[in-house]
Amino acid sequence: MKKCFCILTTMALTAALLTGCGNTGTGSQTAANAAADSGTGIQNVDDSSSLLDPENPITVTFYSYSLGYPSMKDGMEHLISSFNETIGAEKGVIVEGITDDMTKFRTDIQAGNQVDVVQMPFGQLDSARTSLGFQAYEDIFPSDELAEHLSGISENAQALAKIDGKMYALAFTFSTPILYINGNLFLEAGLDPENPPTTWAEMLDYAKTIKETTGVNGLAFSPANGWVTEGIIYTAGSDMLSEDKSEAVFANEKTFAAFETWKEFYTSGCAVAETDSEAAQEFMAGNAAMHIQSTSMLSGIIAASESGGWELYGAAMPGIGDNEAVPVNSGSCLAVRSDSPEKAAAIWEFIKYVTGDDGYTIITSEIGYLPLRTYLADDPAYLKDFVDQYPLLRINLEQLERIRPVTIWPAKNGTEAFSVFTDAVQKALTSDNDVEEVLTQAQEDINALLQQ
Repeated sequence: MKKCFCILTTMALTAALLTGCGNTGTGSQTAANAAADSGTGIQNVDDSSSLLDPENPITVTFYSYSLGYPSMKDGMEHLISSFNETIGAEKGVIVEGITDDMTKFRTDIQAGNQVDVVQMPFGQLDSARTSLGFQAYEDIFPSDELAEHLSGISENAQALAKIDGKMYALAFTFSTPILYINGNLFLEAGLDPENPPTTWAEMLDYAKTIKETTGVNGLAFSPANGWVTEGIIYTAGSDMLSEDKSEAVFANEKTFAAFETWKEFYTSGCAVAETDSEAAQEFMAGNAAMHIQSTSMLSGIIAASESGGWELYGAAMPGIGDNEAVPVNSGSCLAVRSDSPEKAAAIWEFIKYVTGDDGYTIITSEIGYLPLRTYLADDPAYLKDFVDQYPLLRINLEQLERIRPVTIWPAKNGTEAFSVFTDAVQKALTSDNDVEEVLTQAQEDINALLQQ
């Protein structure tokens, strides 16, 4: 089915690629770690809202990297203000949004500043919970209220931030990879944009044909994309880490074969091998026929297609051989820290709102991320009209059924291990080095780090 869109006036027109202190501090890292075991939650309170007083509101700091992206800023600010003007005003909670760069929350915690809720990349979660005092939802929020709230959220999404059987965060802004298509370039190359490639090998053939017939790159897809790389490895039938996360296991024949196909896009000259941002700009400028990216870029791509006079189509992420695509998630989760039952109650009200019906309606319609409460896509009171207008979102929802979590690297040396992995991917794909040798060496180096 043809995927053609119009400009969203309520969404920012620039593409996204994924301050202050409140009235009570959470103290130092040591204090935060101690707080996790000191009864600072509300799991045993029958009515958590009874701990809140509208006459004496509690300030909750919310560190958000989305506030730093032009295409997400307005939507995230609307989400915060909508809470403050409704539930917050009613219950006595004021949320203060703080622009984060994915590292500020760490330095502020270490400086003893108040850090209550953090929009955090999944990969940082294990490190954050072991060293910075972030707490499991089951340990601080009422069990019955938590179960009721989670009942409408996809189980696959719920599992994304679980470590050792506990939920240390809740999925928040979220997407799966989408294959965006410039329909005009497809037609110019004699291809049908309503019949997109379904495998990577087929996509390679399409890309070569487009380059040969139009002179334009067939694909804009960065070897430094990060999250989609893991989806390629899973789709090939491999894994990133062992089940207990004690060792890396990605260096095998299945991964090597998938990477050889991926590398041919660049060696044959039919794909853009630049940064993620540059690849997106090339596609939006009409200099590439296909692009794999999150729906968080939807507003910018819609605007580009309209201004450039070309029609936008879309499809699911391609599979590999007979294997259907196994997408991973982009986006973030909400990790929390509480220093008192009252603070936990205030945080809980905010969490419920931004991951509830009204919250996901704002997130999806104004930023472009998935509504993890998938039923909203079919509810006329919320997102049905919007999703019907922009059907690429339904592709995203369908892929949610077979998603695998992006890797949460072990806290100890996980950051260094991830850096070794990403450097090796780029080296394997964009240099004359042998794919098998590069990935095998990277796996050995990562395992040496993980076993220290």
